[in-house]
Amino acid sequence: MAALVTVTLVGCRSTKTAAERDKQPAAVEPKTTTVELCETLTANFQCEVEDITISGQVRMRRDSVLWLSANKFIELGRAKFTPDSVFVYAKVMNRYFEGTYADLQKVLGVATDYATLQALFMGENEMVRRNWIVADFSDWRETVEVLEDGSMVKNKRYPYKAEVAVRSKPYTGRTTIIFNKVRMNQPTTYPYSVSALAKKY
Repeated sequence: MAALVTVTLVGCRSTKTAAERDKQPAAVEPKTTTVELCETLTANFQCEVEDITISGQVRMRRDSVLWLSANKFIELGRAKFTPDSVFVYAKVMNRYFEGTYADLQKVLGVATDYATLQALFMGENEMVRRNWIVADFSDWRETVEVLEDGSMVKNKRYPYKAEVAVRSKPYTGRTTIIFNKVRMNQPTTYPYSVSALAKKY
């Protein structure tokens, strides 16, 4: 008799557990969203300028702002570009520039515009040929962002390598830019400040 009661209780417990499992919602597969157009970009980069390897970071918001920081053990400087204004802080020289693209050409001899810089770093074409720069892109990859809820955002392909030729008064030469840690369509900031002791170009 005791054995029968024990078997009955175990059977009831197993049935109840199965019923509870049936009531639980089915697991939801993480959603994957594909984005065709990059609105914001954050990426690390490395390149050689006159046999000096420089690393840095680029941050962009389409048609709005481009932010750059260059480093060699310490931060060498940073720059912020908008469609109509240029801000460059050469930290190691304690000098800064603020003005328009026309002013930049007069002071530093670089003739460019926001559209050229955006084309260089957004990497949406196989090649960029504008003003003082020619860039050929390669090593195209699709970027994938995994969000906190487990869902994924797949962004358009991005070139992780750019062969760049520069022809301007202050500098003429070639360099290879290698990008890594590329993130697209994610929130970012564009911090820019200048030391009170810095002198203006």
